[in-house]
Amino acid sequence: MLTILLLASAPIAVAVIVAIGVRLINLPPLPRIGAPASWLTAAAGGIPALTMAALVWFPFVIPPLGFFDLDVRSMAPLMLGVAAVILLAIPPTSRHRGAVAQVSRRTIMSFVSVRWIITSLAVAAIIVALSVAAGNASGLDEDGRYTIYTISIGTTGTEMGTGIYGWHYSVPALAGVTVLLVATAGAWALLPRPAWSDDITHDSAVRRLRASNIGRAACGALLIHLAVVLRSLAGTASLIGSTTTTELGAVSVTPPFAALGPTLDWCGVIALTAGLAMWIVIALTAIPSPVRQPAAVTASAS
Repeated sequence: MLTILLLASAPIAVAVIVAIGVRLINLPPLPRIGAPASWLTAAAGGIPALTMAALVWFPFVIPPLGFFDLDVRSMAPLMLGVAAVILLAIPPTSRHRGAVAQVSRRTIMSFVSVRWIITSLAVAAIIVALSVAAGNASGLDEDGRYTIYTISIGTTGTEMGTGIYGWHYSVPALAGVTVLLVATAGAWALLPRPAWSDDITHDSAVRRLRASNIGRAACGALLIHLAVVLRSLAGTASLIGSTTTTELGAVSVTPPFAALGPTLDWCGVIALTAGLAMWIVIALTAIPSPVRQPAAVTASAS
């Protein structure tokens, strides 16, 4: 039991370490965004991360509940991502003391990095490809839902089945992916809308930070959803069916993608860790970088 708990906790622990390292080493100095915006930023990253960590960890502690079913686990990161994007889209309050209008150009690409757009679309494309492939391989279960994957054993028509990430799960999730991408694009589109504050340099830094955090929120949600899909498919790949035939004796049959099972599982762990790390980084950006005071120069009398 302890070993299982440690394995379940490993992605969470690694995500925390990676997020702290990214915040301290890779990110540029962060501007102060004010108390209300700081709380919203911390909530946008911290609440989704804690929620998904609970969904990952608690099934190993308490008996499985319906709340941890695949349909909930696949939709939860997407809905949490939408909520995070909405929180991050709320602009911080700005002060305008001057009477002169600022005419400096403001466009979406002035604040949004192309890498966030490419990353989110690339992960979404992978999700769509896997969802369509798994959906096409799924069959109807006893309730008339596309959630079963079957393989034939021998030549007698015997079949063995297991669960798969079929159309019953993937169609609502693909709708959730669409909503997340639309919300992200809308949040980015709102960034240039408010007028400049008195300090344009500080305002630009704040908007760039918000744009990056919106990208992290979306990519984190997509990566965690991808992790759910990959680990579900890894479970399907582990199916082994066996029977006894008069010609060949005992025969074992596995899915055509059985060899990919361990790779799918490890890729799922990596995607989960990366997604959680992105959300934790959002929460950490609520803490501004310390202001470095210039070194005092002292003169000594000769």
